[in-house]
Amino acid sequence: MAYLKFRFAPQKERSVESRQEAKELGATGEQMAMRYLVDKGYVILEHNYYNRHKEADIIALDRDKIVFIEVKTRTSDYFMQPEEAVNHQKRKNIMRVANQYVRYHKRTEPIRFDIIAIIKNAHETRINHIENAFNIFNY
Repeated sequence: MAYLKFRFAPQKERSVESRQEAKELGATGEQMAMRYLVDKGYVILEHNYYNRHKEADIIALDRDKIVFIEVKTRTSDYFMQPEEAVNHQKRKNIMRVANQYVRYHKRTEPIRFDIIAIIKNAHETRINHIENAFNIFNY
């Protein structure tokens, strides 16, 4: 049996300008997501909540639930939908932050994990809110 060797070209480093643009796009998306949530009646509890290098973009109260929301903003869905970037490891990290948050703040409400996927470019702005996108029982 023959084995094939795959050789991957090293990824190019992003320029400082493109990293800054990506950071600004992400911040814009998070602001859009917070306005969207407030318009839907959510109460924003935290924004960019960090715990040991892990982050929850938005923590909000939706009626009787605490919702941990990951926001993904892209200029296009050509390669993949923004929500597909919330991989297994990112989900685990958000769950760890959620666990720490509810313990530290002594919250007893049920929790939920949502994703807000945003496509924003010169031609369109699209917001896709995926409620209950994942849960602790998947892990």
